[in-house]
Amino acid sequence: MTETDAKIVCTLGPASDDHETIRDLARAGMRVARLNASHGTREERRALVERVRAVGEEVPHPLAVMVDLQGPEIRTAPLDSPVDLAEGSEVRFVAGDTATPEEVGLSTAVVGASEGDRILLDDGRIETVVVRVEDDAVVARVESGGELGGRKGVNAPDVDFDLDVLTEADRKEVELAVETGADFVAASFVRDAADVLTVAGAIEDCGGDVPVVAKLERRGAIEHLDEIVEAAYGVMVARGDLGVEYPLEEVPLIQKRVIRRCQAAGVPVIVATEMLDSMARSRRPTRAEASDVANAVLDGTDAVMLSGETAVGDHPVRVVRTMRTIVGEVEASEEYAELREQRVPKAGATSADSLARSARYLARDVGARAVVTASESGYTARKTAKYRPSVPIVAATPDDAVRRRLALSWGIRPLPVEVAHGTQAVITGAVDAALVADVAESGDTVVVLSGMMSDLTDDTTNTLKIHVAAETLATGKVAVSGRVVGPVFHTRGDLTDAPEGAILCLPADFDAEFTGDLSRVAGIVAAERGLTGYPAIVARELGVPMVSGAALPVDRVPDGTVVTLDAERGVVYEGDVLEGSDRGA
Repeated sequence: MTETDAKIVCTLGPASDDHETIRDLARAGMRVARLNASHGTREERRALVERVRAVGEEVPHPLAVMVDLQGPEIRTAPLDSPVDLAEGSEVRFVAGDTATPEEVGLSTAVVGASEGDRILLDDGRIETVVVRVEDDAVVARVESGGELGGRKGVNAPDVDFDLDVLTEADRKEVELAVETGADFVAASFVRDAADVLTVAGAIEDCGGDVPVVAKLERRGAIEHLDEIVEAAYGVMVARGDLGVEYPLEEVPLIQKRVIRRCQAAGVPVIVATEMLDSMARSRRPTRAEASDVANAVLDGTDAVMLSGETAVGDHPVRVVRTMRTIVGEVEASEEYAELREQRVPKAGATSADSLARSARYLARDVGARAVVTASESGYTARKTAKYRPSVPIVAATPDDAVRRRLALSWGIRPLPVEVAHGTQAVITGAVDAALVADVAESGDTVVVLSGMMSDLTDDTTNTLKIHVAAETLATGKVAVSGRVVGPVFHTRGDLTDAPEGAILCLPADFDAEFTGDLSRVAGIVAAERGLTGYPAIVARELGVPMVSGAALPVDRVPDGTVVTLDAERGVVYEGDVLEGSDRGA
């Protein structure tokens, strides 16, 4: 299955929380599993995290977990049966648990309201306008009426309720997220950067280091967008509540502005709510829904999210396949390519930004197959994603948690790599990871951006180079520089049967001299490290490349195997990875 650049977030629920369905969702395209803390119990979520982790061990790509906090929601009182709020009537809003057509109890008192302010019920379906404020109540006129059920959401776009962003229940969810090693915590109903930092502080108080995704649901959040983007790891455009807080016609434009702002900052952004809503019951989406998903991808979002469609819908796996098909079709289009070229942000102030932006254009100009990043923290990969290259971004990192977090970011294929020391070892490991994952093939050109040498510089992203991707057979120390391609010939000194252009492979205990035609020798690979021994002297006299301290066992690399000896880097690659102009350099 071809990986899409825009990632898919799925909400898990009764229709999708068993092991088999989670696995099928992951295989269909889910990269982040969202756990909605507004439903179910904490123990159920604990078990669900464990289930997602188990599935993560069965699939070839990282699978992240996002715990979505309920936040300080305001809801109507619980009711056994709906009450009818007639258009033109007056209704009193009070804090309490009862409701009649004349008085509706809310989970918190309405404070700070003024005449003319709107109070919206049930996702805006019922609209009221404040006519006066009493000591313990707010009296409003019903402008658009209807039946009101229990526990329905309340929005008051013109009123600041001044509620704490974290409820006591949310704090327990934060503890659970830290204990289970969740990859993201989504903070609901944030108003500004202070709210984001409050959630981050609660995570730290629990001894955790879980990134915060800020959900944009309130008018205040859009008014403080820049500071929220700066404070949060990621942002979610929660269009359901925004569509109540703002006129519906403004929401698409808000979505575009938020995505543009997040990309400019290099912050992952998710577009959410009712993307394929009809598929909760239908086998096919509406054309409008397909266009909605497509437009979010064209806007440049990092991820698209499914809510009820996968949590309680009839066809959760089918929904994910459908969304993935739409995303893939858009990303293969000329229109998408044109928009991506037109919307490359300016480089940020750091050298990491400059190098990441340069990597984007370098990959395009040299026809590279991928941009390969090596990073312990994921910082380098996220910087690269900010500039939306036209080829996959391979993020090689030794940290499982970092790989899962990168599963949310646009265009990144997170891959495991062993911890390495030294520039060449880091690059070699990252490129090998790309080869193993079939993102690149031996002989392909890749652009390498490495950010794992923080001991060498204050800026962690410090190496940018064009590299030929190939399986590394051995690494060693350069004795005589140069690059050459030829067949392997294992010997203890006798060159009688050596082919023309042979790459001599000498064992660690080699202590003889060469006999035979030395003109057949194109390069030397010695298992024993040394720059002054007999093989090194001969290599210098012949002017052929040599690497020492590099073992090529005959059972793994038999005679006749074509290899590339790159004695500029001290690496032996499998196959011919040099272009004609590089041969014998």
